[in-house]
Amino acid sequence: MKRPYVICHILSALDGKITGEFMGTQKARVAGEEYAQIREAFHAEAWLYGTVTTKEFTQYRKPELDTVTKDVPDGDFIAERSADFYYISVDTEGEIGWESGTFRKAGRPDAHVIEILTEQTNAAYKAYLRQRGVSYILAGKAKLDCRVAAEKLYRLFEIETLLICGGGTINWTFLQQGVMDELSLLIAPAADGAPDSVTVFERSEFLPISTPIEFQLKNVERLKANGIRLVYTVNNKE
Repeated sequence: MKRPYVICHILSALDGKITGEFMGTQKARVAGEEYAQIREAFHAEAWLYGTVTTKEFTQYRKPELDTVTKDVPDGDFIAERSADFYYISVDTEGEIGWESGTFRKAGRPDAHVIEILTEQTNAAYKAYLRQRGVSYILAGKAKLDCRVAAEKLYRLFEIETLLICGGGTINWTFLQQGVMDELSLLIAPAADGAPDSVTVFERSEFLPISTPIEFQLKNVERLKANGIRLVYTVNNKE
């Protein structure tokens, strides 16, 4: 299967959390700046996020769907095939309220939006995306098929390097399904001990339990303000 080279690039606290009050510390802010610099240095064609993270980026805006069910053509929808950069959102339930097909956020390049849906995603939501010029691909019947998604991103959009940037559930889902090549983990020298914050890898309750996955250490780098970066390759990927 031809697919992008997939890197999970993530920033965590010492206790493995990727969200929480630790993010407000001075040391975590310094680590965050280095995280952003490294992210840019990958020169990836696309960054991928899970539904929860994208909801945060879009201020939890909900899609306004027509009450009458829309008939939409079968298959994928490509609004822009040759964009300079892509923002990919996994959104199998059709929950993100996009206003247009371009994602804009301060400090990041403008990006064409690609939604990853399943064959059972609401037809009215597909029509909503089409009206706004948001591309989408179907990957899986009822549950996300990461292999199908990766293959389509390579074939339809020529994405050769893909960064997965969280959250924890989408990180684990791609790892569990064998569609991750490398982990770039930045650790900020801070922790808040919160018991319910999201960690680097979290299995969704909808996914089967799998055997543990091992990594091979590729590089260790000391960062500013006593942070570190660990780079691993995945041992038992596809």
